[in-house]
Amino acid sequence: MYPDSLLVYLGWPEVDHLRLTPEAAASINRLAAAFEAEFHKPLYLSDAYRTYAQQVRLKIQKGVFAARPGTSVHGLGLAIDAASNINVDGSAEHRWMEANAGAFGWVNPAWAQDYNSNNGQHEPWHWEYHPALDTNLTPAPALEDDMPYTEDQLRLIISEEVTKRLDERRARNRADMMEQAEKAVASRVEDIATRTTSALLTSDVGAGTLAQAVRDARVIARRTEVAVLALPAPGTPGVAAAIDYAALAAALVAHIKP
Repeated sequence: MYPDSLLVYLGWPEVDHLRLTPEAAASINRLAAAFEAEFHKPLYLSDAYRTYAQQVRLKIQKGVFAARPGTSVHGLGLAIDAASNINVDGSAEHRWMEANAGAFGWVNPAWAQDYNSNNGQHEPWHWEYHPALDTNLTPAPALEDDMPYTEDQLRLIISEEVTKRLDERRARNRADMMEQAEKAVASRVEDIATRTTSALLTSDVGAGTLAQAVRDARVIARRTEVAVLALPAPGTPGVAAAIDYAALAAALVAHIKP
């Protein structure tokens, strides 16, 4: 899935909920203006960029009339499904697109025209953007560095963005688990310390009793430290991601009393 920063919304009211890459969007905006000047009606589109999840749903709904998820040009932000009678073979609008859309970089691909189901279904509505064919280029909306991206650069950026987000999620999960473990252990240690202090304050403390209490406290502290250090860190190979550190902390406390 493309990050939102690599897509822009289309520029006329009837389709301003749809998105494409900046170059493709700039081109279809110009093509739509030419279409409206010719036919005195707006150009309607039924689809443009699709997320992977949207392509999965569409494949379930339309079967052979939808590409396998992960292979559609819609997922690259470089395809549209046109309405406004362009989707009807032989109509004036479709003939106009065939004659004019290529100059803007838009083509109805061969597989969508040849009626050969081995190549794909017949789809007069499906048009794809090829920047090398666009002879009406205007500057695309600027991205963060004001430089246009090639398709390979977009793929690399997307891959890096996905990897970054996965790493951030894993880091958050590890941090959350460690925080839970630390809180559980700290709570149990505080409880032990409170009970030890209470015992000292309520006992008939003689020199021998006090010395024994100090020794007991040191043993408790040392055993707690050793037990905590022995806990496997979140993310350790072989350790389940959903390990319950609070339960481990409670279990170890049961074995550290002197």
